[in-house]
Amino acid sequence: MKKLLTLVMVLAMAGGLFAQISFKGDVQVRPRLDIKDKHAYGDKKTDGYYMYRTRINMSAKIGDGWYAKARLSHYNYAEYGFTNGLEMDAIYDDYTDTGKINKEDLHRRNTVAFTQMVLGLDKEKWGFKGGILPFNGLANPMLDVHYFPTKMVDIPWTIHGLGSRFGFAGYVKAGPGKINVSATLDANFFTLENAGAKNVDNHDTYTFGFDYALKVAGIGIQPAVYYTWASSNMSAPMTYGVNLTSPKFAGFSVGATAALTSNSVDNTSKYDGSFFRIKLGGKVGPGSISAWYDLAKRTDKGATDVDHDYSYLWLMYKYKAYSGDHGAVILAPRYRLLTEKVSGSKDYSRQKIEFLVIATFK
Repeated sequence: MKKLLTLVMVLAMAGGLFAQISFKGDVQVRPRLDIKDKHAYGDKKTDGYYMYRTRINMSAKIGDGWYAKARLSHYNYAEYGFTNGLEMDAIYDDYTDTGKINKEDLHRRNTVAFTQMVLGLDKEKWGFKGGILPFNGLANPMLDVHYFPTKMVDIPWTIHGLGSRFGFAGYVKAGPGKINVSATLDANFFTLENAGAKNVDNHDTYTFGFDYALKVAGIGIQPAVYYTWASSNMSAPMTYGVNLTSPKFAGFSVGATAALTSNSVDNTSKYDGSFFRIKLGGKVGPGSISAWYDLAKRTDKGATDVDHDYSYLWLMYKYKAYSGDHGAVILAPRYRLLTEKVSGSKDYSRQKIEFLVIATFK
């Protein structure tokens, strides 16, 4: 009887615990036509391939404002896997009916890792969190500009940075808005003391972020600044700018971002850059459309300055083909066009024509 009561208590406690844990995620398959063209300075390449990903998001309310969140996904570009049609469950020494599998034909399935892992505390007027933190680069392209100045457009933070980085962040509600601060670890180094050689004194590299988000007459305003603290022989850029969002009018909202960036550290790649985005989103017919256009410029400093001019167009239409209590199925055709030009040496464009099939679950 005592064992039975103990089991009942354990199950009751487990039931109360699991009631505070939630799981949701998405599965996506994306066929893409990828067209890269160097125009007068090279060749043109057209390729068709498939991309796919699964993401599982977990969240737990621990109590008194404490919470934990995590995401499991593939640790690769934007958490996607790619297939070449040769994928199989096999190892090199396996045999098939046609003989031994060639090593060059082997395509392993995706591995899974924590691409986000957060422990945090939310209070009424303040909060903080630490771990592998998500940062929304689609809503704040200043992250693209700061972390990937040689790319600048085509959502490099989301693709190459997986939209997350290890660090700490916090917020304080102040006046009509909220102050957000963050410190992310970009590179881990060490100090080496060697009696027979020159000492190496490289400290870790951090990026510190600060923004203040508020609304004035229904318009969202978010001035922000990012500064990288690094050793004297490494790049330490500074980026600052503002994100703007309008209230919805006739089902549409308009957004804009303007930013400047620079790195002036001696013995590194010095540059100045600027970025501007105009964005539109809203309901069209049975679905919704999102579109934006970027103009950016980076000037590499040297004996002779070199200007890189970028443009980027994003068009996507999302249609919810099914919606139920446990998830939805979404169809989303998308078109993306990137251009980069350097006077007299480069005229590059890349078109991505995609059709997303997304299943969300909860």
